[in-house]
Amino acid sequence: MRCAVLFGRRSGRGDRSRVLRQTVGGLTRQGHEVEVLHAPDVSSAHAACAQAVSDSVEVLVVVGGDGAVRLAASQCVGSSTAVAVVPSGSGNDTAASLGIPARLDAAIEVAGTGALRRIDVIRVHPSPSSSGGEAASSVVVGSVPAAADARIAARSARLPSGLGPARYAAASLAEIPGMSVRDYRLTLDGRERECSALVLTVCNLPLFGGGMRIAPDADPGDGLLEVVTIDSVGPVAAIGLLRRVFAGTHTTHPAVRVESCSSVRIEGPDLTAFGDGDPVGNLPLTCTAVPGALSVVVPGAPQPETGSA
Repeated sequence: MRCAVLFGRRSGRGDRSRVLRQTVGGLTRQGHEVEVLHAPDVSSAHAACAQAVSDSVEVLVVVGGDGAVRLAASQCVGSSTAVAVVPSGSGNDTAASLGIPARLDAAIEVAGTGALRRIDVIRVHPSPSSSGGEAASSVVVGSVPAAADARIAARSARLPSGLGPARYAAASLAEIPGMSVRDYRLTLDGRERECSALVLTVCNLPLFGGGMRIAPDADPGDGLLEVVTIDSVGPVAAIGLLRRVFAGTHTTHPAVRVESCSSVRIEGPDLTAFGDGDPVGNLPLTCTAVPGALSVVVPGAPQPETGSA
């Protein structure tokens, strides 16, 4: 099998060059043909991934975190090139949501010998720019936070990567004292609803924020998105609710609402939404599920790929 390896240089902790060497060595010992992509910056990473897809590379192995996975996925959507993940970022929520082990040797084993699965992605369509030009859409694999959770994501991105998954929890605790509800208008599959929310997250995968089970029932293969909103709660209750989000037991709380839809338009305050840890555009924006758009490598016996893009 032909593999291309993308090294996500922006994320992770410790000696990640060692992780890259072990990944290449492990895949080579499995008998695969391995090429390491030259990607010193984001622009060259996009170009290298696009070239790998054009060259019909069978698996694009991402050594990195959620942002690197999103970058690779944006080039592999609709193609026969599958994305495999060797998690080495600070959050690794995409990998964990797909059942990919955190242990390095086990993740490399899955990358080279796992099963192929088609999953949905979120297509994010921002509003037109202030100059009237059409804003480019983007692909998100995991989730799109668009309220106080977006501000938490922005703060988390500024914290040292050495904190790992604790970055999001630390950012949450820093933001909670100043959080306030904001008014939103949601249009879910054509049905309008106005709400006030502290948290508003559109989810394709169950995990975000370094292991929070924000949408515990999200299924990336059902063609639907889960829209999670959390109404006003006080600072003390918010900390308790934060603990419940990590466990995935928050959905029964009276302030929490979870709705399924294939597309949602979000209108609200002047705020930048995030996708898999990166900014994806200012509100208003529309998130749409694209069924079966991406092939990924997951634990399991190798099998022929099914489904269509």
